Amino acid sequence: MHEFAPHDEGAEHPAAPRDAISPDLRRFLAEIKGQAQFLLYLADQIEESLDHLVQEGDPCQGAFLCRMLGMYSAQLETKHQGLGEKIAETCQEVYVTVREHEHA
Repeated sequence: MHEFAPHDEGAEHPAAPRDAISPDLRRFLAEIKGQAQFLLYLADQIEESLDHLVQEGDPCQGAFLCRMLGMYSAQLETKHQGLGEKIAETCQEVYVTVREHEHA
């Protein structure tokens, strides 16, 4: 499974003062990170379930794994679509922030 280094949300970056980044942009970025982590989790679960399915001899357990894989795939597709929309919103907010900074 993928692991991430802890991120200190309260840490300030010297080149970017805390008040220069809007709360909306911070929220959008946090949502993207959360969705990306969930996508990685789903990919790991799919990979693990596929490995089990290949090795499974019990038809009932195989059927269960197939149902789980279907569920994981549906979640992956749904989250992928939501992530694209969130990325577009975030990019727009980044452009606005950059323009405001350039005109300041």
